[in-house]
Amino acid sequence: MRKSWTLILIAFGGVVAQAAPTDGLAELIVLTAQSGDEREDREIARWQQSAGAKHATAENFARLGWAFVAKARRTLDAGFYKLAEKTADAMDARFGVTLEARLLRGHVLHNVHRFRDAEAVARELVAARGAASDLGLLSDALMEQGKLAEAVPILQRMVNLKPGAEALGRIAHVRWLKGDMHGAITAMEQAMQAAPAHDAETRAWTQVRLAGYYLQAGRTTESLAAADAAANLVRDYAPALLARGRAMVALGRGEEAIVALRRAVVLNPLPEYQWWLADTLRADGRGEEAVKIEAELRAHGESGDPRTLALFLATRAERDVTALRLARAELAERADAFSHDAVAWALVASGDFASAETEMRAALAEGTQDARLFWHAGEIALGRGERAAAAAYFARARPYADSLTPSERARLARRIDSGAAGARTE
Repeated sequence: MRKSWTLILIAFGGVVAQAAPTDGLAELIVLTAQSGDEREDREIARWQQSAGAKHATAENFARLGWAFVAKARRTLDAGFYKLAEKTADAMDARFGVTLEARLLRGHVLHNVHRFRDAEAVARELVAARGAASDLGLLSDALMEQGKLAEAVPILQRMVNLKPGAEALGRIAHVRWLKGDMHGAITAMEQAMQAAPAHDAETRAWTQVRLAGYYLQAGRTTESLAAADAAANLVRDYAPALLARGRAMVALGRGEEAIVALRRAVVLNPLPEYQWWLADTLRADGRGEEAVKIEAELRAHGESGDPRTLALFLATRAERDVTALRLARAELAERADAFSHDAVAWALVASGDFASAETEMRAALAEGTQDARLFWHAGEIALGRGERAAAAAYFARARPYADSLTPSERARLARRIDSGAAGARTE
C-alpha cells in the first residue's frame, strides 16, 4: 500500500526531511546520513548502517539513539537529542514499547529540561526493572527539581548496583548542593580516576566539573589545569573552553580568557557563554564588542537558556517584567535552589524585596555554598534595611567569588569594601 506523505518541512540536527503521518517517518529521519567526520559521526554512521539492515534489531536502534546522545553531549546541539527521541519513536513503531526505548526517551527529556516528564518515565523504568541506569535517570530528574530528599536514597540504590564514575559524579553534585565543597571535590576526583581511559567524553566532563569546583574553592591554578585537561581530551569542547576562560579571568589573564571564551561562544552561543564573554570584554575595555554579544544574548537567550537570561536581565536591572516571567516559568519546571534564586533576583529588579526574601530563603535552604547565591542574599537583605545580615552574606560570598563574572565580582567587592552601607543600586 502506498503511503501518503505530508510535505511539512522539518529541520533539526543538520537533517532536513519531509514529515509524514506514518510509522516509517521516524525511521526514515534517523537513518538519513549525517555529515561530519568526528568520532561521534562515525559511530552514528556505523549504527545507522546496522539499523538500516534487513534484519536490524532493537539493540541496533538503541545503539544509534545513544550515538545521537553522545553527539549532542559533545556538541551541545539539541538537534541530536531530537534525533535520539525520533530513534525511540522508530523503536516503538517497529518493536513495540521497550524498556531501552523508554530509557533513551527519558534521557532526552532530561537533557531538554522536561524534568517532570523525565521523572515519570524514570519511575516507570524503576518499577519495571530498577537497573542502575534507571535509578540514575530518576535521581537526576529529582535533583533538577530540587527534590534532594527523594533523590539521595535513589542515588544510593544506584551506587549499590553500579559504583563507578557516573555514580561518583552524581555524589559530587549532591555534596556540592548540600554545601560540602570538600566532599564534592573528593568525589569528582574519584570519578575522574574511575572513568574508563578510552572514554574521552566522560573524562572531559569530569574535568570540567572539577574545574568548576576548584574555581569556587579558590583553587584557580588547579581549575585552569582541569579545564586544559578537558580541552585536550575532546577537541573544541565548549564547556572546557568556558571553564578555561573563567579560570583565566580569576587569574587576571583577561586577554587569554577572551580567546577561550570567544571560541566557546562560537561553538555554543548560549546565554551563560555569551554573558561571560561580554562581561570579560567590558572588563578589558572592549565595550563595543560586548554590546554586540549582549544583543545576541537578549535576542535569542529565551529559547536557549531562559533562567540565565532572567539572571542577566535582573543583574542589569532591565526588563524586570521579562526577567520575572522567565524565572517563574523555569521555577515551575525546575524548582531547585538556582531557580528560586533567579526568581528572587528578578523580584529585586522589580523592587519587591519582601517576596525576594521568601524566595531567597528557599534558594539557601539546602546549604549550597555559592557566591552568586550569597551575593544576591546580601543585596536582598540590604534592600530590606538589614545591613548586618547583608554584610554577613557578602562576607560568605567572598571565598567563592572567583566563580562570579568580572562585573559581579566588582560589585561584590564594593559592597565588602563599603561595609554594605551603600544603597542597592549601582
